[in-house]
Amino acid sequence: MKTLKISSLMLGLMLTVSSCSKFLEEQPRSSLTPDFFTTEQGIIAGLTAAYSGLRYQYGTQGGMSISSVGTDEATKGGDGNEEQINNYGVDILGAGHFQTPWNRNFTFINTCNGIVDYATGDNEALVAEAKFLRAQYYYGLVTMFGGVPLDLGSGPLKFTTTPTTTSVRNTAIEVFEAIVEDLKGAIEGLPAISTTPGRVGKAAAIHYLAKTYLAIACYYDYDYTNEINNDYNSTASVEGVNSAKAREFYQLALTTAKQILDNRGTYGVGLLADFADVNRAGNEHSIESLFTVERTTDYIFDESGAGASGGPEDGLKENRANFMFCAYYEGPDGDGTLLARTREYGRGWRRFVPTKYLIETVFADKVNDSRYYKSFQSLWSVNRVNDGVNHPDFGKPAIFMPGVASYAAAAPEIQQVIDKMQVEGSATAKQLIRYNGSFTRNMFPSSLKLADPNGEINDSSHRPFIVSKLSETILVAVEAAFKIGDNATAVAYINELRTRAAKGSVLNTHIPGLVNETQAIANMQISAGSLTLDFILDERSRELCCEQLRWFDLIRTNKLIPRLQAGYNAFGIADDTNFSGAAAANVRRFHHLRPIPQQQMDAMTGDNKAAYQNPGY
Repeated sequence: MKTLKISSLMLGLMLTVSSCSKFLEEQPRSSLTPDFFTTEQGIIAGLTAAYSGLRYQYGTQGGMSISSVGTDEATKGGDGNEEQINNYGVDILGAGHFQTPWNRNFTFINTCNGIVDYATGDNEALVAEAKFLRAQYYYGLVTMFGGVPLDLGSGPLKFTTTPTTTSVRNTAIEVFEAIVEDLKGAIEGLPAISTTPGRVGKAAAIHYLAKTYLAIACYYDYDYTNEINNDYNSTASVEGVNSAKAREFYQLALTTAKQILDNRGTYGVGLLADFADVNRAGNEHSIESLFTVERTTDYIFDESGAGASGGPEDGLKENRANFMFCAYYEGPDGDGTLLARTREYGRGWRRFVPTKYLIETVFADKVNDSRYYKSFQSLWSVNRVNDGVNHPDFGKPAIFMPGVASYAAAAPEIQQVIDKMQVEGSATAKQLIRYNGSFTRNMFPSSLKLADPNGEINDSSHRPFIVSKLSETILVAVEAAFKIGDNATAVAYINELRTRAAKGSVLNTHIPGLVNETQAIANMQISAGSLTLDFILDERSRELCCEQLRWFDLIRTNKLIPRLQAGYNAFGIADDTNFSGAAAANVRRFHHLRPIPQQQMDAMTGDNKAAYQNPGY
């Protein structure tokens, strides 16, 4: 019998203690055969591999880079070579980050094909999981590369055991249609509520179906026409803009999202009361989280290494999100005499920095809206210990970044906090108050969402990565309702998020009673007439920034080019010309798709090889 060699079937995704022991009893296999998937043992092993494969995509440096830099949320930081992706220049072809999703996703898609094709007996729920995971992998591919092959060698969505060097790409809409069918099948077979962290339930599948309908609606709504002729494989609709079809799919997106939003108790989901708790370490499996990619504190099962080195595949599956948006606060641009590296403050790899547009425009209101100070670190307190003795100023403010351009530009409430910091801060601080103009690519507001305060000081994050959550479902409904002219529904949903955002001001932790919560809630409400697509996109950033979504949002809504050309990728310092300036000058419509990795192109044979690459690359 022919077999399919796989690079890894490591049973590393230990979903619960009980399932961990069960999975550990399985015998290692170096190959998968169709008969293997006829047993529950084989199905579970295949699902474990497919779940584990998502670690390549979420929280990794590659996954974060592909989705974050080169947008209006993030630009190149002080270390690394993320300018390859950020600048949209010829170097983007050499960016190795694109190889991982292309090389890995098809392996796990084929594993899911095997489960769907050959599973027998009472395994409906397990097959439903495989359909969801297959849809998840294809969604990542089609939104990144455009049309990709559904036939891996044995027919569309069929398990293959025969290696091949030929490949035929389906169109983007064909891939989206396959995703829709898989998600519908998943919804039928999945439990209403998953009782095992990391395993999918109905709510996640419904959420992704709504997202897919929204993507299809945008496919028909916007003119994605490439500068390169005959762009058959791209996200550009073969039929061209079709307003009727766009409206049909916007309505489907709204109706599907409402299936969750109007039945939250049925699916065991809901919004948390405090925005800060949504991304708090240890709270990844809250009622707001719909789907997570699991990690553990065990290096072997977590497929990581001590000090973020020596792990399997050189960290390609490690959750390094805690490093990426983290400032080098103990370095020359920080204040090394007062600050020492701690797990709480993080390890400052500073691969990305937040843009000036994100800090000053998207988060312009830092008084009524609590989300800025709950998303980004503003205060570093003295923590230096010398020879076992605390620094004399231990615990006093060392660096305070209020996120405003100047004292005069700050709201009165923020000015009061700045005044308090001036009084209470360390007298020996290198630069206590740092306004936006004094940020550097090494010292900037770190992301709090991705921090992991637990574990060894230099380790990558052991936190599960939250892939989807109810707040995004709400924003899918908002955008879909807005696009069909139902602003009343859109505003009702968006104001639900904005009401929560007005509660629990961080400013009140510095000066109790500084912000009146009742007034803040009233100030945060928006009217139907105020709603625009740009406002919705900015609201998505306020709610979801740094969460591996932004590049895809800008592509889907056709906003990448106008926002980059408007300078929204700028950091606000002198060397912007080298990065955001280059991005604005270089970006073109063909950048709506990522390049097919050269490794794939070199290995291919067949008459269509010359046309396989995305146009423009």
